[in-house]
Amino acid sequence: MSSDSDTARRRLDAERVTWLAQGFLNRLGYKRAELRPTKVSLEGEKYLVEVNVQKRTATVQVDLATGEIKGFQIEESEEWNFPLSKSMMLLIGGGVGIVVAALVILKLTGML
Repeated sequence: MSSDSDTARRRLDAERVTWLAQGFLNRLGYKRAELRPTKVSLEGEKYLVEVNVQKRTATVQVDLATGEIKGFQIEESEEWNFPLSKSMMLLIGGGVGIVVAALVILKLTGML
């Protein structure tokens, strides 16, 4: 091995590879604000970087020796995200519970 590849190997870590992948996806037209890295792994002589892109998952392959992007794949995400947050669901459920309790009390007191 040459000293250049050893130097490149030492310089590449998960953070730098993630920035390379995000920059690559940014050049493809995806805004950096929409990119959320989820996983970086070293497999043989390449890093695999998984990034959530809107409702998709992008996998970018980065060569360990040179730091070049060797390939990428964008797939539809298999996750199903509910549009309401947990706190919003609790708020709605609590409101419905209060209304039901009020109706039961009104019916028991004979006002309804």
